Amino acid sequence: MESDSDSDGSHISGTPPRNQTPPSPPPPPPPPPAPSTTAKPVRKTKSKPSSNGKQKPALKPSKYPQNPPKNPDIYNPSSDSSFLSPDSTLLPPFSLPIRRLSSLNPSTSASDTIRAGSFSSSKSSSFLKFQKTALNFEDDPISPSGSPPKSEIEVNGEGGDSDNLRKRAVRKPSNLIGGGSESSLLPAKKPKCSGEGNFVKLNINGHGRRFTFKGRSRNFSTSSRRNFRRGKGRLKGAKGVESNDLVDEEGLVLESSGNQSNGEIKKSKIDSDLLKNAVLDVRNGASDENLMKLLKITHGYDSFRDGQLEAIKMVLAGKSTMLVLPTGAGKSLCYQLPAIVFTGTTIVVSPLMALMIDQLKQLPPIVNGAFLSSSQSAEEMSETLTLLQEGRIKVLFVSPERFLNAQFISIISSSSPISLIVIDEAHCASEWSHNFRPSYMRLRASVLREKLNAQCILAMTATATRKTLHAIMCALDIPSDNLVQTVPLRENLQLAVSSSGNNKMKDLVTLIKSSPYSEIKSMIIYCKFQSETDIISKHLRDSGIPAMSYHSGMLAKDRSRVQALFCSNKIRVVVATVAFGMGLDKRDVGAVIHYSMPGSMEEYVQEIGRAGRDGRLSHCHLLLDDTTYFKLRSLACSDGVDEYALSKLLCQVFSNEMGITGEIRSLIKESTSRKFDIKEEVILTILTQLELGEVQYLHLLPQMNVTCSLNFHKTPPVELGARDSVVAGILKQSENKHGLHVFDIPTVANTIGLTAMDLLDQLQNLKSMGEITYELKDLAYCYVIVENPEDLCSLAARTTKWLYEVEFSKVWKLDMMFNAAAFALKSCERMSGCDGAQHTQCLQRRISDYFSEENRADPPNKMIQNRLLYNFFGKSNTGAKFTPRAVARIMHGIASPAYPSANWSKTHFWGRYAHVDFNAVMEAAKAELMNFAGKDAP
Repeated sequence: MESDSDSDGSHISGTPPRNQTPPSPPPPPPPPPAPSTTAKPVRKTKSKPSSNGKQKPALKPSKYPQNPPKNPDIYNPSSDSSFLSPDSTLLPPFSLPIRRLSSLNPSTSASDTIRAGSFSSSKSSSFLKFQKTALNFEDDPISPSGSPPKSEIEVNGEGGDSDNLRKRAVRKPSNLIGGGSESSLLPAKKPKCSGEGNFVKLNINGHGRRFTFKGRSRNFSTSSRRNFRRGKGRLKGAKGVESNDLVDEEGLVLESSGNQSNGEIKKSKIDSDLLKNAVLDVRNGASDENLMKLLKITHGYDSFRDGQLEAIKMVLAGKSTMLVLPTGAGKSLCYQLPAIVFTGTTIVVSPLMALMIDQLKQLPPIVNGAFLSSSQSAEEMSETLTLLQEGRIKVLFVSPERFLNAQFISIISSSSPISLIVIDEAHCASEWSHNFRPSYMRLRASVLREKLNAQCILAMTATATRKTLHAIMCALDIPSDNLVQTVPLRENLQLAVSSSGNNKMKDLVTLIKSSPYSEIKSMIIYCKFQSETDIISKHLRDSGIPAMSYHSGMLAKDRSRVQALFCSNKIRVVVATVAFGMGLDKRDVGAVIHYSMPGSMEEYVQEIGRAGRDGRLSHCHLLLDDTTYFKLRSLACSDGVDEYALSKLLCQVFSNEMGITGEIRSLIKESTSRKFDIKEEVILTILTQLELGEVQYLHLLPQMNVTCSLNFHKTPPVELGARDSVVAGILKQSENKHGLHVFDIPTVANTIGLTAMDLLDQLQNLKSMGEITYELKDLAYCYVIVENPEDLCSLAARTTKWLYEVEFSKVWKLDMMFNAAAFALKSCERMSGCDGAQHTQCLQRRISDYFSEENRADPPNKMIQNRLLYNFFGKSNTGAKFTPRAVARIMHGIASPAYPSANWSKTHFWGRYAHVDFNAVMEAAKAELMNFAGKDAP
């Protein structure tokens, strides 16, 4: 294997270079085969059917199918023995069911094969008993309402060969794996990233065992084929709130067992009495000595990292805390240790499924964990919530969108006490951050404390400016004194910037083949656009550099495969968008190269922080070019909204026929976005602001499909409606189209006085009785009007101003990143420590100043603003009603819902002024629009 070596790094004190490992001697050559001229080699395993058709291949698989043939793809994990799935009889028990779609569907991902809300438990079969003894330490532990399901393999004892294990196998319900067995099985080995834990790869494809799930049918919410297709789309990475970033690696095990780096801990070696005493000692007094002792027992570490001990002590004292630690600095430990000490439940809010899965795997072996996902069925969600109510889940991972669900809030508030709520990636809660998510705005102290009775809140992020921190701490009611923050960058990162010309691809290959990058065995290359990742990775492979691409447009199983190959060092380079790295725990990444400029300083710091987690000298290089900067600046302005378009949107939200308070209303996402030329995510931001702003104008509900097409089968509609009020309401509000009754779900729900969810339950009951079948479509934002605004124009003006400030913040962050890199290239020769392309000192100083600044001065505008618009309106005979922002988008080559690139990219004006400031083009377009309108006036 290629050694790990870098430059000596003598100019950076206290940072050891990567040690060069001498290459292992080559294996002795095999003896040459004996020459033979009379006999042909005999094939041992393969046999061809005869051409005359007498011998036909078997069409029916054997009862115990053989292992599949190896894939010739050199990057396929299955081609390596370390990636092979173990026999199912050696699998450790699991407590929850898995879901399998079809063994014939090759696109099925493990997110639907393994329970999305899988219960993370230890490999010890007596875990539940052990948990009550070691974690709860109560005199009267909670008794589960039902006995755990029988496992497929029940073994009384620890030893025994595989034959004996097979003899003692017991058939279990076909949707369960393990749970409650009395075995302690050794885990099968597989390559993994450092710190991944004791995991085995599930034999979910059924090789070498019976297909216990074969023939099982799914429980669809409707009987339509359309819904089935949508379900498959989600598996392939279709757009969605929670499923978009699902890391459903084939064979991914959600069973947690702690960190495997220095000080590996296995549950079988943990003394329950020793753990119990250590936890009780911390409860009696959270001293440094007691916490160090507990850390050693649970995680195997001898010391805390910077900031960890201080944050843990504040949380254990019940003080809500804001924690800012660099990427890879161990933020998760700051809630894992308190979760062991607290008697109640810890809820972790995470924005991505990839992060949830990674953090679930990283839980110590004595902590039960689970997560809730939109990919779960109702039965799976119910089972997970039941375990939570029984007190058998210690840590629960959820997305911020889950807090829109009133039923979830009710169940959580009535379950075991919530000791701690953790807001991971807390910068998403601030509109001034680099990655704002409207759903995070809902995570406010009033919701978390009043509705969930949370005793303590821990907000965590790797990067945040002072303005962002202030917004987060105000929303979560965290005192300013409860801020724990360390330096944003580790000292072992060497930063470099170089200017790239027209042949950027050649510059990249030259860089990778030059020292020290040529000696680094594991590196990440970041790009801004998905198409770039595929092109660059192919070019690198053609240049003899093992590389693969990674982006959110790939199938989830392909993304998981790339990550697994990268973690096991089977590929050297991953060319990725920002989608790669969330949930990645690979400590020996030796370099991060930015092929495209990051969109902000926060993004830059977060991505280079994925290098050098092992403490050794690592290299970070940025290829800077003006073209990418101009393109990113245009995109930063593309989410803005004109006041005119916003006024029209608000009129529809609060229209007279829809303005009755207390009734459910909806806006169909796709048609509304196209009608007002506003992106769907921007519409959600506007609606969230209307709910959580100074005045609450509406209350958002979970998104749902609102158009229902229904068909009656048994009883005539009129007769059924005479005895069923739901059917009667549907008949009054529906429209007959091609024999189907089509109606709007919120309208019918308001008419008969039900909630939308209750109405859907009634439809499901009618379907189960064979009375109807139905199909749902048109995903929509749903809300209830709380208060009608007195002045829509004033509200539109205020909201437009707020959106502009958010847009300007994004542009400002991009300008700061560009100015810092440009300064390093052109103006830092006078600074000590910088030489050639190496600019560690000046970039570190710029980064430090950026995160410590409180009052920001507007950066000097380097954009060209002296271009004019020519003949746009005279030559565009499309009949479209242009707005200044729409014209600016077209001039910058940016598609929008009303002006898609498929229709406009072929025009002369598409992208013509991409190098001109977006706002300058907007102002010129506004003037031309007024002039053009004046000429048409009579």
